[in-house]
Amino acid sequence: MYAIDPEHALVPLFVRPKYSDTLQQVGTGIFIDFQSQPFLFTAAHVTDNLEQGELLVPVYGGIHPIDGYVGYIDLLPGMSRNEDEVDIAYYRLNTEFARLMCAHFSPFPQTRCMLFRSALELSVCSVYGYPASRAKRTQGRYRSETATFRGIAASEEVYNDLNLSPDSSIVIHFHENLAVSPVDGRRINPLSPRGVSGGGIFSWPAGHELAVDWSLTTLVGIFHTYKKTEGLLIGTHLITVFAATQVGKMNGFGGVV
Repeated sequence: MYAIDPEHALVPLFVRPKYSDTLQQVGTGIFIDFQSQPFLFTAAHVTDNLEQGELLVPVYGGIHPIDGYVGYIDLLPGMSRNEDEVDIAYYRLNTEFARLMCAHFSPFPQTRCMLFRSALELSVCSVYGYPASRAKRTQGRYRSETATFRGIAASEEVYNDLNLSPDSSIVIHFHENLAVSPVDGRRINPLSPRGVSGGGIFSWPAGHELAVDWSLTTLVGIFHTYKKTEGLLIGTHLITVFAATQVGKMNGFGGVV
């Protein structure tokens, strides 16, 4: 069964450093059915944690290392991840492992993914994922909760100021000191987006900018950066992730089936 509310397709990602049994929540992934195959989309700086340990997700029977082929867009020589304007990665999940994930999550359908030429076409978007501050460990058990961050899509002037292109990046206004509840419009103190990296950017259709019915939304990008001072959430177009998976497909996803 496919996810109707995106929350059911969002997955908290944990890292277990080498020589340690302690888990730390480091990001979010989107469990998605793409071209009739199971994938987990996330940010590249999240998968960079593989250099120090294992990435794990909740499945039937506990929290286990992700079984699958991981792909991302390489950095240019001498470039750091902080300079990466794309910052996307994906897992082509082992099919049996994906079935185990279905004990807790449902894949997001490809039919609710939207590709577009320019982010200037967007109106109101929400970033949805698992903030690190919501991660708790009680008596050896890990728990977490999702949160959303909604704002107006940026103008071309903002992209120019950031030296980003709306043809590849998505920028959304979100000032913590201006946040209000979508339910009653009252002022709220929102959670920090830290840990939401790799979560989804969802677009609200015209006329439903303040709606709470998440079945109306479409997935348009992957979130990776929060500029708190400027009050901006930044991500990458979904088409970039789709293109990256084609390179993995050419390599047979390392034999993962």
